[in-house]
Amino acid sequence: MARIIFGFDELLEILVCNSLLPRTIARLRVKGERIHFVIKTNSFILPFIPASVKYLRFEGDLAIFELAIAGNRADRAKGWFKQMLEVKMPSWMKLEYPVLSIDVGKLLTEKSIRGIRLKEISFRDSEFTLITDRA
Repeated sequence: MARIIFGFDELLEILVCNSLLPRTIARLRVKGERIHFVIKTNSFILPFIPASVKYLRFEGDLAIFELAIAGNRADRAKGWFKQMLEVKMPSWMKLEYPVLSIDVGKLLTEKSIRGIRLKEISFRDSEFTLITDRA
């Protein structure tokens, strides 16, 4: 078993450097327990949608997050937002608004990371902690 601890800023850098985020995600920053960003839509009417995620829990192989769309854009964006993101989301990411889940097992397999299984994930006090177990 291993415990790996990152600061939120380090986590964001790892996600960006390893291309673990859809290309439509930009301007990442951390505020408290939320990760804020904008979603590029390539639409003239609504080119960017401000959003954020908050970690909720780790269940089975799924890291579960709450997705929030900022302001009054949520009502206008929800319908086509889900369709647009489903096309561009990696196979290990699933959106059922407002719940965003990441299948960590699929992610590790897709990125060819073997011999490790996540036992727990936590986001607390500006730290991201992974607890691993042997696969």
